[in-house]
Amino acid sequence: MKMFYKQMLRQTFPALLLLAVVLMSVMSAEMLYADGEKTVIRMGKFWCGVVDDGGTATFEYGNFSWFPNDYNCQGPSLQDGSGQTGSGFIMAATNWEDPLGNVIPKAAILWSPDSDYEWSQPMVTVPMTNYVRWEMPLNYTIQSTDTQAENKQVEPWGEADASKMIGTCDQVVEVTTQNPMGVEVHRKIFAWSQQYHDDYMVCDVTLTNNSGKTLTGFYLNIRENDMYIRKAAGSEPSVSDIANDSRRYTWQHYYGAREGDSLRVFYMYHGDNPDLAGDQMGMPIHNQDGRLYQHEMHFYAILHASKAPYTNEAEDEDDWLQPTVTDVYSRPLVGLTEVYAKTNADRPKLYDFIAGYQATLNPMEGAFEGTFHQKPNDEFGSPDWSSELSGLGSASTFHGRFCSFGPYAEFKDGEKLHFVYVSGFAGLSIEKAKEIGEKWLAGTLEEPPNLPNERTGYLPENFAFPTDDENNNRKNRWLSTGVDSVMASVSRAKWNYEHDWQVPMAPEPPHMLIFGTGEGVEIHWAAPEAEDMLNFWGYRIMRRVGYQDTVFYEEVDRFDMNALDDLADTVRIGSMIYDGYKFLDDSVLAGASYYYYVQSGIEVDEDDFDAYPTTRGKILWSGRVWSTSRLDVNPKRPIGSTLSDIRIVPNPYYISNSYLSSDYGINPDDPRLIMFFNLPKTCKIKIFTESGDLIKTIKHTYTEISSLEVSSGWEEWNMVTDNQQAISSGIYIAVFETPAKEVAYQKFIVVR
Repeated sequence: MKMFYKQMLRQTFPALLLLAVVLMSVMSAEMLYADGEKTVIRMGKFWCGVVDDGGTATFEYGNFSWFPNDYNCQGPSLQDGSGQTGSGFIMAATNWEDPLGNVIPKAAILWSPDSDYEWSQPMVTVPMTNYVRWEMPLNYTIQSTDTQAENKQVEPWGEADASKMIGTCDQVVEVTTQNPMGVEVHRKIFAWSQQYHDDYMVCDVTLTNNSGKTLTGFYLNIRENDMYIRKAAGSEPSVSDIANDSRRYTWQHYYGAREGDSLRVFYMYHGDNPDLAGDQMGMPIHNQDGRLYQHEMHFYAILHASKAPYTNEAEDEDDWLQPTVTDVYSRPLVGLTEVYAKTNADRPKLYDFIAGYQATLNPMEGAFEGTFHQKPNDEFGSPDWSSELSGLGSASTFHGRFCSFGPYAEFKDGEKLHFVYVSGFAGLSIEKAKEIGEKWLAGTLEEPPNLPNERTGYLPENFAFPTDDENNNRKNRWLSTGVDSVMASVSRAKWNYEHDWQVPMAPEPPHMLIFGTGEGVEIHWAAPEAEDMLNFWGYRIMRRVGYQDTVFYEEVDRFDMNALDDLADTVRIGSMIYDGYKFLDDSVLAGASYYYYVQSGIEVDEDDFDAYPTTRGKILWSGRVWSTSRLDVNPKRPIGSTLSDIRIVPNPYYISNSYLSSDYGINPDDPRLIMFFNLPKTCKIKIFTESGDLIKTIKHTYTEISSLEVSSGWEEWNMVTDNQQAISSGIYIAVFETPAKEVAYQKFIVVR
C-alpha cells in the first residue's frame, strides 16, 4: 500500500507542481497588478493623492485630519492624472504602431487607464509602496470625564521605515507602471516635514523604453492645475460661499524661457474675474474682516530634464531648454471635444498641441530660439485675457499649465529619460493674509517694502490691475510678493536636489499626554530618538484657543537642554512609560478650549554645507503634521471646600453677552454654556424649573491618573434637557447633593 501511494505521488507530483506554479502565478499577478490602489503624500504643507496606475480618484483630506489648520495644509481633492505626483503624463511619438497594429503618423496617448485603449494587461508592474520615517507618535488628550482618550482620528499614513527614505526626506511613495506606448514609468514622490522645505513635494520620474522599438519624435507632457484645491484653513468658519471653483479666474506665468532666467518655474495664482464687479484678487472674505482666502501661488518647477536618452546614468545630462513647450489650456483644446484624444483620428491634433502648436498663436516675447512658450496671460496688459487665448474663458474652472519635454528624435528600446520636478505653493502666510485683509477693509493698508516695481510689485511691468483704486492695488502688490516666495521655495528645492537631498533632517516628533487640572493644563511628553540626534536643542510648547481659522498657535515656552532637568519626570503615555518631561501651563482660563502640541528641535550647524545658507544656525522643529492634536483640553476649576463655595456663571445668562468668553473662559467655539464652579470632588446636580419639574441631572465625579485628580471642581451644561430639548428663558433651580447627603440650592436666570 505504501508503495502504491509512492508511485501515485511520483506520477501526480509534476502535475500538482505545475498547477501550484500556475496558481501562484495568478495570485502573484493579482497581488502585483493591484491597479487602482491609492495613498496620500501628507508630510509637509502640500498634500496630494497618489493613484498607482495614474487613474482618477477623489481624496477628502479631512479623513486624514487637516488639523492644525493654521499650518495651512492644502492639496487637490481630485487626483485626475494631475502632474503633482507624476500622473497625467501624455506621451507622444511619430509613426507609432498602436496595440491593434495601426501605424499613426503622429500619436499622443494618456498613460493612465482612464481614457485610452482597453489595455489587456494591468498597468502596475511593481506595486506601490508608501514609507514614512517615524512611527506615529502616541498622542493622548484627557477631556472632561474621559480617561486617556487617544487622538485616533488620524491613522498612520505610511509604513515606518527610515531605511527607505531618499536622503533626509520623511515620506516616500514609489510605483512602476507600463503604458500602452511600451514605456515603463517609475515614479518616486517624496517630501520633507522640516519647516524650510515643507511647502513642496518632489516627483522623480524615470522613463524606460520597453517597447522593443525605437520611438521617434518623442515627447513627454505634464500638466498641473489649480482646480479643486482644498485648504485646511477655510471651513471654520466656512468660506464656501465665496471660494467655490466657479469663481476662480487664474493667471499663470512661466519663468525660465528667457535669457537671464535662473530657474524653471510655472506658477499660477488667483486673479480677478472680469465678469464680476469689483476687485476679487486674493478673494477677500468681507464677512470675516476682509481676510484673504486665495493668498498663495501654486507652482511646479523643473530641476532636471534629460537632454537625450541614455543607458548609463552617468551620461544623463540636464537640458536647460527643457521644457521646450509651455502653455495654458482649458477645454476644448484646438478643436478637440475632450482634453485627451480618445481616437486615432484625433491623436495628430493632440500631438501638435503637445509639440507647441497653441503656443505659437501667442508666443512669448524673448523666448529662447527653438522653444515654444505661450505668452503668460499676466503679460497681456488686460484684466480680461480670455479672448486672447484659445479655449480659455472667464467662466472656465479648468485652466491648467502644460509643459512638454522633447522632441527626442530617437528614443531607442532600452534607453531611459529622467525628469525631476517639484510641486508646491508659497505666498503670504495666513497670519499675514488676515492682517492685510483687515487693513485693506479698514482702508489703512500700507505699501509692502522693497518692491522691484513701484506700480506692479513682483508682477509683470504691464500687469493690469482690475481697478484704479489705490487701496485695492496696495492689497494686490502685497499679493504679488508671493512671486518672491515662490522663487525662494524653488531655490531651496534646487539646493536640496544639488546636495543629493541631504538638507538637515527634522527630529522625531514627541509622544504627548495633555490634560486640564484645577491648576492649569499639564503637558507630558517624550522624544527619546530626537534626543539621540546630533545637535539636539530642546523643545517648545505651542498653544491656541479654539479652532477658528483666524486663531493661530503661539509659543507658550521653549526649553533648551540646560532647562530640561527641571522638567524631567517619568511619564505614562497610553500603555508606554518614558523618561520624559512635565510642564504646567498656568496662564490659561478655566473652561476655555485649548489645543496644544510639543515640538522637538535640533540646531543646524553654522558650517553645515548641505543646509541652505539662510537656514544655518536656525532651529529645525519636528514636523507639525505628526502632532495630531485634534482634541481640545479644558483647564478645570479647583475643588471646592464646602457647598457654599459653588458658583453658577454667568448668572444671569444672556446669549448675546459678548463677555462670556473673556470673563469666564467659556469655550469660544460654543459659548452656549452654563458653568458650575468650585464643586466638591463628587456630587449630583439636579436642575428644576421654577414650577418644580426636574429637567436635567448631571453626575459630577473625578478621574484619577497616577493619583492625580484631573476633573476637579468644574462642570458645564449646554442648556439642553435630558429629553434633548433646549430650555427657554426663565428662572431655574440647581440642587447640589453629595454622597454624604449634604444639600445646597441656588437659583439662576436664563435670558435667550
